[in-house]
Amino acid sequence: TTTTTTTQMLASMTSATMSPSRATMRAMHASELAPRRVTPSTSMARLRIVTTSSAASSSDARDGTTAEDVGRTRAIRALVPSFLAIRRGSRFAHQEFVARAAEAYRLGATVQDARIEAAMMGLSSVIRLGMSEQDAFASSVAMVHLTMRFMGEKGGRAGASDETANEDAGNDVNVDALMEEADPEARGMLKYIEATHKSADAGYTLKRMELERRFAGAGSSRSPSPGEALMRSNCKLTLLTREMLELERGLMSARLALTAAEEDSESISASMDDVESESQAQVALAWCRRERTPARELAAEMLVGFFSVLTGHPLGYKSFVAAALAAFENGISADEITSAVEAPEFDVEGTRRGMFGRSADAPKLFAGFVTTAYIALEAEGLALPPSANGDEELFAYADYPCAPDDVECKTQLTDEQKRRSAKGLRQAIDAWLAMDRDALADEVSLSLSKDEGDEGDEGMAKPVAKSTSTKDAATDAAKDDSFVVIRDDDFAASSITLAALQHQRNIVSFAMDSLATATQAH
Repeated sequence: TTTTTTTQMLASMTSATMSPSRATMRAMHASELAPRRVTPSTSMARLRIVTTSSAASSSDARDGTTAEDVGRTRAIRALVPSFLAIRRGSRFAHQEFVARAAEAYRLGATVQDARIEAAMMGLSSVIRLGMSEQDAFASSVAMVHLTMRFMGEKGGRAGASDETANEDAGNDVNVDALMEEADPEARGMLKYIEATHKSADAGYTLKRMELERRFAGAGSSRSPSPGEALMRSNCKLTLLTREMLELERGLMSARLALTAAEEDSESISASMDDVESESQAQVALAWCRRERTPARELAAEMLVGFFSVLTGHPLGYKSFVAAALAAFENGISADEITSAVEAPEFDVEGTRRGMFGRSADAPKLFAGFVTTAYIALEAEGLALPPSANGDEELFAYADYPCAPDDVECKTQLTDEQKRRSAKGLRQAIDAWLAMDRDALADEVSLSLSKDEGDEGDEGMAKPVAKSTSTKDAATDAAKDDSFVVIRDDDFAASSITLAALQHQRNIVSFAMDSLATATQAH
């Protein structure tokens, strides 16, 4: 059944995590990373790096840290949510990672910076899926940076004076000028990049590779091996980086025209139709050229965070809530957020269907989480923007992106039905907000994961943390002899409903912390 398949998929994703100590998770839950405030004028940028003020720069300079250093650190940290989403199979996140990694490259961030920040941000050093999260993160950054270097792209401080360049000698701002000659791994990656680009020129594009993979695996539910997953991810990263640079340089249309000139007229028409359709959905088959409106930009951040939310990773919750806060403050309704993404963009590697077995399930959860974040922010006292027209329920209600296999999609609800739905969720959120904050933080921290290193039985989910705020009704019912009570000890680990509620409760807790941090910052 759909419910069984959904539960199995959630269990599979959740099991690949490690639960650190409560003290560690409490510390991460209330970390120093404040949410980024995004204004409509800045939300169009691929990566919104908050520049420091003059006073802050002076303070950093006294500590030996420059504003440029701070910018590079933030650029690297901004990569982590999209990396985690890639690690969890997201096709959508590849383009987000490439855009942010390119920005980091142009600011002068290095692969060594990525290694340091991977450890500082708490990525796992335990080998899982072929390599540790820390090594995989540095490798992914290197793949984008080396591709840009391979294509002649200059990075940060490339135009600095000779005096500055001499000061930076031995610490090249891109990938170290002599890295190709000194590092066998870098040489190997450069050879891979060159071979992959030549194959793409010969017609072996991302779309063709995906189609061949699907045909080869037709009727099979086998997940890709760690080596296969890594190879596919690297291929996507380098070819998407190439397409991004070609678009920036105005070369994409010329290359497509050259390719089309070698085909017959029917093939030309079909190819152009395919490219046009691919540009609408961001699924790592081609560089998505959909307009990056403020709603699309923030929806992309929330979708990237969503994939890690599903595995209970605290950075996923932080990213999701920070983007929700920015969207709320900028007057973007919850429904505008969910309307800015497409159902295919929820797909994960290893399956042609949606994350939970049916394409409609993941979008529905995403819409529910967006509504949860909006209601929690409003309930915590965040003032409604003028665009809400004083209607907090309609502003917070989000419909879900329509999937092709959802026959019930887009059932039209009246405004009153939408308000009732939001009010019903508000009651649950009020109950969580009414809890003792330390008790709520304890419950949330027990459900969080930190990495992918502690996998128990294959495909088994972690048990849902028992809530001290709920009563064990089964125990009381067992005292009544009028009916038989059968306890299912595995229910908490297999119920998609309980898992979704747990994620919603965690989002509420992170929303509370996000607002508290923002208030302190002001």
